[in-house]
Amino acid sequence: MLSLVCKSKVNCEENKSLIDGYLDGELDPLTSRKVEQHMRQCAGCEQAYRVHTAVAQAIAGKLPYHKAPADLRWTIQRSLREAVGAKITELSTQDRQPSDGWAGTRRQPRLLELRWDWLALAAAVILVAIVGSSLLPRLRQNGSDQFLATQLIASHVRSLMASHLTDVASSDQHTVKPWLDAKLDFAAPVVDLTAEGFPLIGGRLDYLDSHPVAALVYQRRKHYINLFVWPATPDASKASKSLSRQGYHLLHWIDQDFAYWAVSDVNEKDLQVFKQLFEAKTAVH
Repeated sequence: MLSLVCKSKVNCEENKSLIDGYLDGELDPLTSRKVEQHMRQCAGCEQAYRVHTAVAQAIAGKLPYHKAPADLRWTIQRSLREAVGAKITELSTQDRQPSDGWAGTRRQPRLLELRWDWLALAAAVILVAIVGSSLLPRLRQNGSDQFLATQLIASHVRSLMASHLTDVASSDQHTVKPWLDAKLDFAAPVVDLTAEGFPLIGGRLDYLDSHPVAALVYQRRKHYINLFVWPATPDASKASKSLSRQGYHLLHWIDQDFAYWAVSDVNEKDLQVFKQLFEAKTAVH
């Protein structure tokens, strides 16, 4: 059994900050080896790495892909040239300033002192600004369901790690519902389906699609079901939806007041049964 006590030269906090870089292959060989050694000795960090990997794969594999505009490369190169030119001008001006014992001496511009990490940072800032302003709105518009599905799966996976499945752990709907009502500006329906084979585990607050939501947690044998609930918009389509992503099943439906998304790795038939049972219970409340 892996020990939870960290014995490597990288502690847990440092390791967590390096996981993303390790996944992207951005670390130097020595640091990568330290991270690997740490995860072999620390079960908690190894689990965090597995969850980061699952979330990254879900996002990379299922977000809609749109090719960048043809002039994006040219725009970035032009901006970099302007930024580098401004930096060189600044360095040249500093070099022309007289200094003690060397008045009137003119040195060559210190081009070699222009740090490449500064150039990389400038490129990253420009790229993020351009993508954020021109591409992301189209991603959301053209694939809103896919984008939301990725968020839902990520939230489901996060809830299974770090013991944050629930904020209020209780099988009593009369405990879970008042807690959620006090935290949200809407009263989400909460029902107990223990007798039907889907016991209520508890609830928590979550944040999806730019607003807070209620997350109800149910269990089906050894599987967990996250049911995300928030008020339905007047123009929302009442059509039910069924999606499958990375081994997870998602069901979406809307009643008169609320929008629901159920997410789980339970089989699709059980998830459909859960949806029907929940709808039947809420219909009489």
